Amino acid sequence: LQHLRLDPADPGVRVEAEVLKLAVQRPALLGPGFDALGPQAFTLPEHVELYAWILGAGGTAQAGPGGREWVDRLLDGVPDATRPLITRMAVEELRTEVGGEERYGAAMLAALEAIAADRAIAQVKSRLQRLNPVEEQQEYNRLFGELVALEQQRRVLRDRAAGSP
Repeated sequence: LQHLRLDPADPGVRVEAEVLKLAVQRPALLGPGFDALGPQAFTLPEHVELYAWILGAGGTAQAGPGGREWVDRLLDGVPDATRPLITRMAVEELRTEVGGEERYGAAMLAALEAIAADRAIAQVKSRLQRLNPVEEQQEYNRLFGELVALEQQRRVLRDRAAGSP
C-alpha cells in the first residue's frame, strides 16, 4: 500500500474522487461495476474508507438513482472522520455535461480500473525483474502471461475510458 501522502492534484486521485462523487450523487450511473472494484482501486485511505462505507450501505447497485435518501443512508451512523468527505462528495459538481452522464459514468469507472491495472502491471514487472528466467522458468512464464493479460485488459479499459465501445 501507499505509505506516502498522495497529492490530491494527482490525476489518479482526481479520477478516484470523481468516481466516488458519482457513487454518492448518481450511483445508478455506476451500478454493480463500482461495487466490484475492490478497495485496491483506491489509493487515499479516506477514499478506501468511503468505498467500504458505500458498500456497507448496500453499494451502488442497490442505491437506485441516488438523491437525498441515498445520501442520508450514507450519513447514517458514519464515523465523524468520514462525514465531511461524504458531504463534500454529495455537493461537489460533477465534471459531466447534462445528457452525457451515462457515458461519463462508464468512462470514469473504466479510467479508475485502468489506473488500477497500471499499478498491477508495475507490480508484476517489478517481480519479473527480480526473477532469473532460467532458474525460475515456470514462475517467470506464469508472471509473463499475467503481464500480457493485464496489458490487454488495460488497453480495453483505456478504450472504454476514452469513450470507445
